[in-house]
Amino acid sequence: MNTKAAHTAEHAFIGSLQKILNKTLSVRKVEHKDSYNIVFIRASEIELDFEKIASAEKEVNRLILEGRKILHHSFSSLNEAKKVFPGLRSNETRLENAGTITVVEIENHDLSACSMEHVNSLSECKFLLVTNMSMNESDYEIRFMVGKNAMDEAVRITEKIDNISNQVGANYNTVEATIKKLYYEREQYYNRLKKLTNKILVDIPDRNFDKQNINVITAILDDMDWRIIQNFAGEKILEERTIVILVSVVDNDMANLVFARSNDVSLDCVKIFEDLRNDENIGNGGGKPNFVNAKIVRSRSDKVVEALINKSLESISP
Repeated sequence: MNTKAAHTAEHAFIGSLQKILNKTLSVRKVEHKDSYNIVFIRASEIELDFEKIASAEKEVNRLILEGRKILHHSFSSLNEAKKVFPGLRSNETRLENAGTITVVEIENHDLSACSMEHVNSLSECKFLLVTNMSMNESDYEIRFMVGKNAMDEAVRITEKIDNISNQVGANYNTVEATIKKLYYEREQYYNRLKKLTNKILVDIPDRNFDKQNINVITAILDDMDWRIIQNFAGEKILEERTIVILVSVVDNDMANLVFARSNDVSLDCVKIFEDLRNDENIGNGGGKPNFVNAKIVRSRSDKVVEALINKSLESISP
């Protein structure tokens, strides 16, 4: 990778962002990897979205086509440099011990104090492509590519868009609308699934065991929403003397299991499940003494449920 070109393109990109935001940005650091680069911008005083990022990206590529010149100015100190260029962008911590301050100017576009090497013209950058923006606790992290790497990645993105379009039955012009429609339909179906799951869970009959004074809620469910099932189990074990054993079967060889009990039941769910798992090859799982999540062999769901009920009742003192 041409680090000089990548670093110069980063200057141009930050300069474009500053114009869009009408604010001098604080660039904490820039990392140059083998095939991509990351610029870290302090997020405390700005708000970025990908629309602003794309606008800056477009302007930089226009400047690259124009072949804006790169100029260098030397000063004895950062204060001297700022007297000449009041809007100068600089990382003062990194430059405080520098003997000479170099101001890198992108012709009629950007000014930044920087000790790294740069190209002589933006045309040497060839092409800038921003591939991702994320945010950590204090910084926006913007990943970008320059030159041939950026061009190759742009082709890969085009190929990916074409593949996605084919998979959803759309073309380049309709893929966004098609995906929005699919997302909307998915949300509708998911909401219906959640309502159906809740209804089925509420209708599960309790199994009362008078000898142990325990209430067992158990069922094997097909294609229900697992998150709703887990939430239901968490709510039910707030009731006194309750054990919940629920299985959710999906279209593969495994099924999800939740095995839980209320705090007033003297029962170690983890130990009971582990003992059963060691005796028979039923799957894997774990959790807390009062709540176990597991993946079990689908074909053995009935036997697992009955075994957990029996072992639980044996462990509880009447």
